[in-house]
Amino acid sequence: MRRRRPEAADRSSSAAPFKVALIRNSPEPSITLRHIDLPLQIDLLRELGADFTALHTKVTELAPEPGSDLLRHVGPQILAIHDLVSRSLVRLSVLDGSQYTAMPGSRLSLDTLSGVTASASITASQLARAVGDNPLDGADFAGGPPADEESVRQARHTEAAPVLAKSLTTAAQHLELSATCCQYTASAIIRDLTEHPEYRPDLPELSPAQYAVLERIAQGGTRRYAPHNRPVRVTDGDGRTIHAKPFGVLEKERLIRVARTSRYVSQDVVVTAAGQLTLEFQKPHRSQAPSPAKPPAPRNTGGRKR
Repeated sequence: MRRRRPEAADRSSSAAPFKVALIRNSPEPSITLRHIDLPLQIDLLRELGADFTALHTKVTELAPEPGSDLLRHVGPQILAIHDLVSRSLVRLSVLDGSQYTAMPGSRLSLDTLSGVTASASITASQLARAVGDNPLDGADFAGGPPADEESVRQARHTEAAPVLAKSLTTAAQHLELSATCCQYTASAIIRDLTEHPEYRPDLPELSPAQYAVLERIAQGGTRRYAPHNRPVRVTDGDGRTIHAKPFGVLEKERLIRVARTSRYVSQDVVVTAAGQLTLEFQKPHRSQAPSPAKPPAPRNTGGRKR
């Protein structure tokens, strides 16, 4: 397999900074941009969006019932959302100051990703507020006025229930928004690279057979089977076998990804962002032989020549 030569605007590597000149009066300054793996960032953004969706499902399933059970269920979700806030900040920081910022349309993507951090932080705040508003059972001060403890408990729970429900609902809404914005940002980077091929990354040059296999996998439904003490087998969505050699090349070049679950079960195979871009930018090397049954076009008819 050969790799195509980078375009003139994309000759920098991870070790060489990406420079963009600014139009100013003399002397002409320049901005040094970091060169990053944009297809990898697209995949990481999609993964982040999927994790926001998974957490949204968990928060939506929480019952706003005051008491110790709510605390036990909300606590792990607070830890999870703080991890997602941190990851969204990392993704934003990596894209900021990279070669992507020189691409037309990148500003909207960065603004959207900034909104993910803000929205996820609101989720964390709402879940923490639910903990603060959640009444827990405990003993009152000794020597105080006598009270019916059960009546007090019921009153506190009745007052807290709608407040807790509102906090959980708001948290779920912002999780859904965060997931949508992550997927939008990933799609926007794909769009920007497609519309501005001068910024395309260095992609592998596939053989016709490898390109055809990548097309089949992109149609969906490809599975990899690795049963114990039996040969590994890969089938596409129609159940046809995919040969190991081209599949191995695509996996090595990170054009496809196998879901790492268990070696004893079937695993989903998906096309990565690099694979999508390869399908978009690389033309299949297919020779088109002229059909012998088609007669030549007549001359001097006034029609358009073929």
